[in-house]
Amino acid sequence: MSSTKRITLPRRTQEFDIAVPQSSVKKPQARVSRIAQPVRKSSKQSLGLGQFGENGRSRSAERGLNGLSLALPPSTVKNPRSSSATPQLRTPLRSVGSYATSLNSENVPPFAVPSTVERERCTVEARKVFDYLSQASVPDLPKEFIERANLKAMSMKQFIIIVAHLLRQIGGTRYKIGSNFIEDIMRAITELQCPFTVNKSMLKTPSAPHSIQHVTMMLVWLIQLAPPPVDASEWAPTYDHASEFPSSEYTQFFFQSAIESFHLWNLKREEEFGAQVEAMVDRLVGEKTGGLTQEQLRARVEKICSQLEVIDSDQRHGQTREQSFDGVQSEVQEKQRVEKQLTEEIKQLSKQLETTEQEYYQRQDQYYDCESAFQKVKEQLSRQQITVKERDELRALIAHSKNLIAAKRSANVCLEDELSDSQICLSRLIKQKINLTSELNTKMFNISNTLKSTVQFTPIELSLTASNYPELQQTLLALDQQLTEIFQQYHELCARLDREKIQLEQCIFELQLNIQPLETKIGKQKERLQHLQQQRDMIAREIANLEEQALEHETRKDRGKELDHLIEQVRGQLGTNQKAIEKLAHDKKQMMEDGLERCRQALEERHRKLANLRNYVERCEAMVQHIEDVYPRGNREEKNEAINS
Repeated sequence: MSSTKRITLPRRTQEFDIAVPQSSVKKPQARVSRIAQPVRKSSKQSLGLGQFGENGRSRSAERGLNGLSLALPPSTVKNPRSSSATPQLRTPLRSVGSYATSLNSENVPPFAVPSTVERERCTVEARKVFDYLSQASVPDLPKEFIERANLKAMSMKQFIIIVAHLLRQIGGTRYKIGSNFIEDIMRAITELQCPFTVNKSMLKTPSAPHSIQHVTMMLVWLIQLAPPPVDASEWAPTYDHASEFPSSEYTQFFFQSAIESFHLWNLKREEEFGAQVEAMVDRLVGEKTGGLTQEQLRARVEKICSQLEVIDSDQRHGQTREQSFDGVQSEVQEKQRVEKQLTEEIKQLSKQLETTEQEYYQRQDQYYDCESAFQKVKEQLSRQQITVKERDELRALIAHSKNLIAAKRSANVCLEDELSDSQICLSRLIKQKINLTSELNTKMFNISNTLKSTVQFTPIELSLTASNYPELQQTLLALDQQLTEIFQQYHELCARLDREKIQLEQCIFELQLNIQPLETKIGKQKERLQHLQQQRDMIAREIANLEEQALEHETRKDRGKELDHLIEQVRGQLGTNQKAIEKLAHDKKQMMEDGLERCRQALEERHRKLANLRNYVERCEAMVQHIEDVYPRGNREEKNEAINS
């Protein structure tokens, strides 16, 4: 039955291993601190878990960490003046104490980071990192670390979590971070072709002053390669209205819980994985049933089933309640609706129960396999019987094996040191090869540009990152053959140019022989030309004097003509003025006569008006006298008084 219920689970990311080329990143020289450090002594503890434990650190890293942490003096001891050339908190490995404490807390004392370092402001690049972490959902990363936004206080565990999350976002399961996390990160960075300087020393102490800037730039570069974090409102937009998801909140919870569950399953944390799955089922049941758990739902289903059985038994015995047909019909419809809803819930729960049973059967099979293996071991132990001599030989063999293992471990340490040195040499040789290849390509290009007008050829360009050395050797041989042909053409061209140079020199010699008599003739002609030029200058000066005299004569002649013309104009103007004066005198005389005539006529008109006025006054006086004579004097006085009143 267990074989039929078994299902195939996806493979864990630790099972994938992709071969990538060795790192060619240049490794800087080791930084040496001037703080006094004790001599490392071999011990069983250094050959135990510190080297071959679960953390998988190399012996060189443990030696650097333990050496520095053990050399730190207590806070109460004052260092002399001569030993304070380099401040204690400014050495290259000042922040490595926290890392050493997290890995080997039994042997390394705690290292406290001063408050001044905690209060330093983060750079703009660090702000980009924390902005991304605040938007992304990174499991196992504390929120207090994101809120503080201080990369200098970052522990090694937090650094590994951030890098693993970014690599998972970039390549999915292609990049994995295992126990040897330094090599895994260097392999991934090399495969992604990081443009910045990254080495193992920076990755071992990511929060140290000499590596914090490089680590920050590496994280910003990985964030640029990773897809932007999905907002909470964008979780599974195509499943918001599906029947399997009752609400958008549950959709977000489901996908987030699925990511966390896969992370737990990938780390082989089976108990936490089962608890997470049970929480997802409880949440789904609660969303479907209005807040009920699985146990409550099972109890409710059993209760409803018992009620239905009671109702069925009552109906068979005829013990029905008295109610109207409409009430019975509505009750039946309501029960049918509830039954349909419960049927759907039962189907979904059956599917989930089937999945849970499959997991249960699978785990049961694993348990049976472990139990059978345990029984076999017990049977082998019960059947095992040895003598005292065999036991002593076995103990001696075990002791010899322990000594052999210790020797092999020491040899392994030496081999690791030699491997590190060989990797450094290999990186330097690769860099030297790249520089020489680039220089050779540049020189070939310059030669091609220089000989473009005479020799036409296209140089073979060598690849800077070529790893196939036989092919590279064939390319160099072809380039050598091409250079040999070009040099042969160049030598032929030089020989032809030498022949042309000899011919040109012969022509020049012949021309020089013909030029000498011509130069003597040219000298005589120059002297004659100079004499003629002097005569020309003399004649030119005489002509200039004659031209000046002729110009003065012409000027005087033109002036006389202008004066004669002015005299004629003045004479004509005088005649015109005389005629105008005579006309003005005649007009004046005529005007005077006209004026006198108008004055005489006006005077006569005035005398006539005066005579008329006198006659009118005389008639008025006569009329007044007549009126006075007609009206008596008293009436006149009364009229005057009346007029006055």
